[in-house]
Amino acid sequence: MEKYLLRAVVMVKERAENRGGGGRSRADSFTGKLVKSLLIDGNPRLKPFFEKTSGSAPKLVHVTPLYIEIVESGKLRTKCIHSLRYVNGSSRYSFYVGFIETSTIISPTFDDVYDAILNLSGRRRFGANVFDVDLISAESVDVVREAKKAVSDLARFGKIRVVFASPTLLRDPLRIGKHKSLTPTPMNVFSTPVYVNLYLTGKLKQKNLIRTLIILHRLLNEPYSIHKTIKVIRLKYEEGKTPIPALIGYVNLYLNKHYLDLYTAKGMNTEALLEETFATALTLGIGTSRATGFGHTKITTRHPAPDGV
Repeated sequence: MEKYLLRAVVMVKERAENRGGGGRSRADSFTGKLVKSLLIDGNPRLKPFFEKTSGSAPKLVHVTPLYIEIVESGKLRTKCIHSLRYVNGSSRYSFYVGFIETSTIISPTFDDVYDAILNLSGRRRFGANVFDVDLISAESVDVVREAKKAVSDLARFGKIRVVFASPTLLRDPLRIGKHKSLTPTPMNVFSTPVYVNLYLTGKLKQKNLIRTLIILHRLLNEPYSIHKTIKVIRLKYEEGKTPIPALIGYVNLYLNKHYLDLYTAKGMNTEALLEETFATALTLGIGTSRATGFGHTKITTRHPAPDGV
């Protein structure tokens, strides 16, 4: 089982026929849908992995919306572009695609995803809009190394920051179905990565899921200021549809040394549990609708700006 996260940088030029009044694209859709469309255009073999899955099998592919670099107060920042309305003129954007390649279930292969990225360039139609896309660069992010560093920093500093780098729809693991939550407790934040890891290792049972989430819930404590660092936005996912409430911002999580010592005394490898959970979160995102741009996350001890980046 291999975890991959690829970052692509593209130049996107809006065609003149897209422009209505004010020079902006007529469509008002989520740019995560555009990224998904571009990848499928680049390699149609990826299409089945974005479709709804049957039964309990998780989707093993994740994409992000478009990001753009801007300068504010003399500092370079990366800003998430939620709406297609703001993809206008000719600008340079980046996006990520994460996936797990495994023999447990049918999954994307590295070659298929990389081929899709290499074939991004060209004239692309998305709904009523047409864009000229040019691939500038592509690179791989070592999520396993980043997860190990996050766990090391957690042990050293006693704190990590989970950044909701794209609008996020958290999943409540204690409710049947895909019930969404807007409260970033450790259980809600890591329910999807834990579910995926248990499924792929053949250990998915309700008692194992709840037991693992309780361990994480005890090891990682959210602060009293949890609601001061997040923001609920109403996102227009698709033209003509009701906007969806989603989270942006970040949450600081603090290591509970009492429970760390308790589990360590029982012989539990909490370091491995945290590394696997973090690596899957970095690869596939968190929450629901990850294959259409939601739930991209970063785990850091630094202090990035909370504007969904």
